[in-house]
Amino acid sequence: MQQKHRVTLCSLISLASMTVAVSAQPAKIAWVSFHAGDNAPSAGAASVGFTQAPDIGYTTLLTGAGYNVTRIVTANDFNVSSLYAYDLVIIGRGVDSSHYQQANETAAWNGFTGKLIDMSGYTLRGSRLGWTTGDTIPDTSGTVTLKPVGLHPIFQGIPVDGATGNMFNPFATAVTYTAYGTNVTARGISVNTNPLEGGGKVLATVGTPGDPAFGGALIALWGPDWSNPTADPQPGVTKINGGTDVLGGWRMAFLSGSRERDGISPQTAGIFDLTPDGAKLFLNSVNYFLTVVPEPSSVALFAIGGLALLLRRKKA
Repeated sequence: MQQKHRVTLCSLISLASMTVAVSAQPAKIAWVSFHAGDNAPSAGAASVGFTQAPDIGYTTLLTGAGYNVTRIVTANDFNVSSLYAYDLVIIGRGVDSSHYQQANETAAWNGFTGKLIDMSGYTLRGSRLGWTTGDTIPDTSGTVTLKPVGLHPIFQGIPVDGATGNMFNPFATAVTYTAYGTNVTARGISVNTNPLEGGGKVLATVGTPGDPAFGGALIALWGPDWSNPTADPQPGVTKINGGTDVLGGWRMAFLSGSRERDGISPQTAGIFDLTPDGAKLFLNSVNYFLTVVPEPSSVALFAIGGLALLLRRKKA
């Protein structure tokens, strides 16, 4: 019997080791966008002169940080259930907001039980996914300064000016790109200035005095029990979209990516606009979102539970 326990224990240790190895694999991120690949811009972007996806700066940043990024092309009536294969879903700025508008679409996206970050103010506004109460959505102008609210952990390593409460360095800058052979300046970040639905927690606002989007929530978080920041969202509690949808999981708004120049294809929206500190804040947010709720697999739980039981029996 003792030999049998020893064999079983060795098997469980081996299983646990394999589970740890699997869990150490890079997190899988789905990047939802107009563009099928970093070097495969959509037809609208290619017609302007792009030979790479306009939002390649974000996917390059993520892969450079060690994440496994897969591009997913935005579409009407998207099969949201296909996204459960990923650890995190990011809706980029470069999408068609009408794909997130119909009742079946908002129910599917809002009801998704995985973790999701939305970078487009147009998709989360009141008439789309309904994360805000309305559609007031000015664009930022020029260099963007960010004002943290409460110094959430995503601001770790980000200098903050004690006098103003803003980030010491800029968050994002204006973007210039080439369209039809001519250099043009894109519009800024589209920021919703209406109140948040569903008890969303504002983490940062536009802090640039005089900016059209001044005071608007640029980073916000939905889902957890705020008395216990590591708790899972409670099903059926966090209602969104005027109360018609229920959030199935954690959500973050992290608005970034330029708006297309007026009169040029909207498929050129979402060009990388972050400064070094802005990029660090984005990666901090992704890391926080991936790790804030521990998600051990059932196999790992079985292995650890089995080890504990056997060790207890052996000790007895």
